[in-house]
Amino acid sequence: MTGAIKYGAFVPQGWKLEYVGVDGPTAWARSVELAQQIEAWGYDHLWVYDHVETVPRREPTHVFEAFTFLAAIAQHTRTIKLGQLVTCASYRNPGLLAKTAACVDVMSGGRLVFGLGAGWYDREYQAYGYEFMGAGARIAYLDESLEVIRRLWTEETVTHEGRFLRFDGAYCDPKPVQSLPQIWVGGGGERKTLAVAARHATHTNWQVGLDQFVHKSEVLARHCDDVGRDPDSIVRTHGPDCRIFDTERELREWCASPNGGHPRKQGTDDDYIANQLVGTPEMVAEKVQAYVDAGCREFVLWFRDAPSGESMERFAREVAPAVRR
Repeated sequence: MTGAIKYGAFVPQGWKLEYVGVDGPTAWARSVELAQQIEAWGYDHLWVYDHVETVPRREPTHVFEAFTFLAAIAQHTRTIKLGQLVTCASYRNPGLLAKTAACVDVMSGGRLVFGLGAGWYDREYQAYGYEFMGAGARIAYLDESLEVIRRLWTEETVTHEGRFLRFDGAYCDPKPVQSLPQIWVGGGGERKTLAVAARHATHTNWQVGLDQFVHKSEVLARHCDDVGRDPDSIVRTHGPDCRIFDTERELREWCASPNGGHPRKQGTDDDYIANQLVGTPEMVAEKVQAYVDAGCREFVLWFRDAPSGESMERFAREVAPAVRR
C-alpha cells in the first residue's frame, strides 16, 4: 500500500478471545506468521493492545503482554512500525515504561510507535491489584507521565517532583534510536484528554463514528489554540473494527449471528455497520474515504476474522488502493 494515507493492523494476541482453545506456542507462531504477512501486504504499522485479561468476558486463556510481544516480533519483521493502542499509563512506573519503550525502539532499529492512555478497564485493575483512581486523577497521571517520559528520552538525567511521580537523577539508557518516537494519545474525552493530546501528542486516536470524529477534531483544534499549537501538527487517526464480505447479505447474516457485530453488542446492527469498516470492499472503501475527507490520515484496524488473515489481505489489495487522499 502506498500514498499519504497510512494503515495499520492489530496482530492477534488473545485479548479478544481469538486464541481460545489454542495452546500458547501455537498461538505465538500464528501471531508471528500474521505479523510477517501484515508487513508483506504493505501495512505501515502493526499493533497490540496493552491488556492482560480478555474481553468481552474474562476467561483463563492467553493474552500476550504488549511490550514483550513487540520486542519479540521486532526480531521477525524488518521495516514495519510497531505500536500499542494504547499503553495504560498507570500499569507501570513511567520511568520503567520509558526504558522499556526505548529498548523496543533500539531492538527494532527505530520502529517504535508509543501509544499512551489513561486506562479504563477497572476489572483488570482489580485483578492485578493496581489502584483504579478516579477519571480525573488517571488523566492527570497520564499528563504527568508524558511530560516525564519525554524528558527521560531526551535528557541525560531527570529529577522531578510532581503530584504522582518522583525521580531523583534518573537515567534512561539506551535512548530511543529515533530522536523522539511518535506519541499517540488515545481517548476522546473532550474536556481533559484532548487537552492532554494538544500538549503532548504527535497523533490522536479515536474509535468513534464519523460525526463524532468531525466534532472531536473541532474540540482538539480549540485546545490547540489554547496552548498556541497548530492543530494540523497533530495527526488524527481512527481505530475501528474491520471485516470484508463478498455481499451485504453475508454482512447482515454475520451481524445477526451470536459472534457477529460488536463484541459487546452495543447499539443496533445498523449503528455498528455505519460506524465500523465492515462490509463489501466497495462499502468499506466508501467509509474510509469519508474519514479521510474529514481529516483522518491513519487507520489502525482490528480485523474481526482474526486469527484468519483473509480480511487483512483483502483490505490491503481491494480497499486501500480505492481510497483517494
